[in-house]
Parts: sequence; C-alpha cells; structure tokens
Amino acid sequence: MDKRYDVAIIGSGPAGYSAALRLGMNNRSVCVIDFSQALLGGVCLNEGCIPVKSMLNTAKVYRQARQSEDRGVTADVKDVDIKKAADFASSASSRLRKGIKGLLDKYGVVFTEGRAELDGSSKLRISKDNGDIDGIEAESIIIATGSRPKGISGIEADGHLIMTSRDALRCNEVPRRLLVIGAGAIGIEFSSIFSAFGSEVTLVEAMPRLLPSVEEELSSALGRIFKKRGINILTDAGVSVLHKGKQSVEAELKTCDSVKRQSFDAVLIAAGRIPNTDGLGLDRLGIKMTDGFIDVDEGMRTNIYNIFAAGDVLKTPMYAHTAYREAYIASDSILGNVTKMACYKNTPLVVFSEPQIASAGLNESEARALYGDVVVSRAFYKANGLAVATNHEDGFIKVVFDKKERLLYGVHIIGEQATEMIHEYILAMNAGLKVDAIADVIHAHPTYSEMASALFSVD
Repeated sequence: MDKRYDVAIIGSGPAGYSAALRLGMNNRSVCVIDFSQALLGGVCLNEGCIPVKSMLNTAKVYRQARQSEDRGVTADVKDVDIKKAADFASSASSRLRKGIKGLLDKYGVVFTEGRAELDGSSKLRISKDNGDIDGIEAESIIIATGSRPKGISGIEADGHLIMTSRDALRCNEVPRRLLVIGAGAIGIEFSSIFSAFGSEVTLVEAMPRLLPSVEEELSSALGRIFKKRGINILTDAGVSVLHKGKQSVEAELKTCDSVKRQSFDAVLIAAGRIPNTDGLGLDRLGIKMTDGFIDVDEGMRTNIYNIFAAGDVLKTPMYAHTAYREAYIASDSILGNVTKMACYKNTPLVVFSEPQIASAGLNESEARALYGDVVVSRAFYKANGLAVATNHEDGFIKVVFDKKERLLYGVHIIGEQATEMIHEYILAMNAGLKVDAIADVIHAHPTYSEMASALFSVD
C-alpha cells in the first residue's frame, strides 16, 4: 500500500528542506525524497554556497598572511594545503547538514531515499538502489530538484584533469596552470580561489566581458583587479581541447585576433547550470515548461493545481536565497495563506570573489532607457576610513536614482563586504523609499556602510 502524506517534496536542497520545515511546523505530514541523505541541503550546502565560501575565506586568509609583513606581522607561510582546506569546508557542510536533519526530525518530516517520478497528479513512484519500487500518495507535491553543471560540447569532465565545480572542491593539489572556462559567478569565484593558492589562472569567457549579467563598470573593475593579480583574461573567446594526456591538457584558445595552443595541468568547466527536470515524468502529466524550466504562477503553482515547483527548476535567478523565498511562497499556497509574491527585480546578484560583487535593481543603461533623467552617484572605498585602515581600498558603490522623486532604481557594489552592505539599499527599493531615507541614517564610523552619506549628497 502506498504511504500517504499531506505533502511530498522531491529534492532536499534549499527549496526542498525549507518548504518541508515550514509545512512541518504547521502540522502537515511531509515526506522529502532525494537520492541520499548525504545530499540533504542540496548543491548549495554540499558543493556550492557553503564549501566554496569556506574555500574563498581560506584563500583570503592565505593571501593576507603572505602580504602581512608591511602590517608588522611576519609569518612563515608555506604553500597552502588544499586538501586540508577542502576537509575544513566539508566539515562545515557536515555540521550544517546535521542541523537541518535535526530540524526535519523535530517537525516530523520523513526523509525517503530514492529516485522520484510522478505517477499521476497525486502519486509518486520511488525507485530504490536495490531495485525496489515504493509508492507515495500526497495531496500536494513540490518539485525542488535543483540544477546541475552545464556541460560544454566536445569537452567532457573526467573529475581529474577536466573538472566541474564539484570536482574542484576535492582537489588533492593546487594545479600549477589552470584553465577556467566561463566567467560567471562560479568561474570568477574559483579563479579567485586558485589564483590566491598559487595557480597560474587563465580565465576564458565567450561573452565580451566578465560577469555579463552585472553592471559593466563592476565587470571592468574586477577585470583590472584580476589582471593585477596575474590572472590571464580572454573574452570573446572560445576553447577546444586538442589532447588530454596523463597529467596535462592541451587546449586551443581562440579570440577574435589570435589562436593559441597552451598546456594546462587542469581545466575547470564553469559554464553555468541547467535545471534537473528530466526523468520526473513531467511530460506525462502535461506540466508546462519553457526551455527546460517549469512554468509556475505567482503562488509557485504549476498548471496542475496541486503540483508546485521552487528553486533552480524555475526560470528565475539561480540562487539559494531565491529558492528559500519561492519555497516559502509554495508552502503558503499549500497552507492556504496569502503571501506577497517574490520581488525578483531586486533580488541580490552576489559574487563572493575578492573583492566581492553585489548588485540589485536596474543598471545605469536600463534606468536611463526607462526613466530618462536619472542621477548616477559613486562612492569609493579608497575614501573610506575603514577601507584605508584595513587595506581594502579596491572598489566602489554605484547607485542610480530618480532626479526629481529621488527613488532608488539600482545599486551596484564591488568591494569588501559588498554582499552584506547591499541589503540596506534593497530594503529602500522594496519599500519605495526615497534615497534620503538612507542618507538620513546615522551610520556608525568607521564602517563601509557610511559610504551612503557620500552617495546621496549629490543633487
């Protein structure tokens, strides 16, 4: 006999487990299905947000230690032990995963291991590793199966010489020469890590600039900083692997004005991610999709009334923070609550490189196209007391706001703690506040946040 629940959730990443907790807290019987309990927390917790940020912090500590002598600190810094750094990152993921499992248990959420497939609008078939098939019935179903790395035609990852981001977190040694394909957030973050660890990094991007989705000034500034650190940047460029040996890869790098052959100790594919929507039986039920992503309404409901979706399976920003919000909305739809829709236009785009990048709202060209007469203002870290005192002078904040109504349209930050500072501006945009609401705050001194005082002193 099939097991019955109020809600079945396919996937245990940020969208899946957060929806399960909210529904469990509201006394719904919930089952979460994923391939293994080791995947609890999803890509974000196990091979993305958490371990990558741990490695980025290690890279920052290592870089600062090597440059500490002019600060009066003489340290005998040896080469970084990348395996130990990876083990520390893995331990952070493990601790958080145990915390999530404890919460799921507390609220009675059942975790079922296996591959889930829709077998009707209220039924799931669960295939086990041992060949057994279980059945689950649920009044509501949430699809939260996340995403996976996008491949590149003709270049197949082998986990050693040609790596995905998952493989890069399990390196046993730092490659002397590393080719990174793709200059989105993933490629930028791993370029930061391995450059700090001592790799000679070549970063290749098919588009005309790094981070094509962020404000162009931020992209240009990051490019200058990366080049100062010795990262070789090729934009408007393509890559083909010519030969894969036992210990190196020969690649052909093509730009508009040159073709070069180069040998690398490792290649990292960072070409973005694609949704995990195949193999779920969505076609059989007629669930509407666009470009491989599931279509939903404002309540995260698909065209099948009792089936919902959240997270990377939707054509919305592929961030854990987006997934959390979408899971909240889907859960409230199931609970019968009225929830404010997600405000995607102000979703923070964040890159945890060194320096960090954070962006939300409209960029300058978008604001001018929509509103015409706008004010663009900048405040630079090199004029900030805390930045000078702590040797974090690279970067700036750029804001775009309405000249007459003084409404904030967009904010773009590159610099230390950018990913923390942006939320003050997002709050103002979401609330429809005038920029004076930020300018009138007495910011503590010395802080990076007080740069707001300089931003809005212009007319």
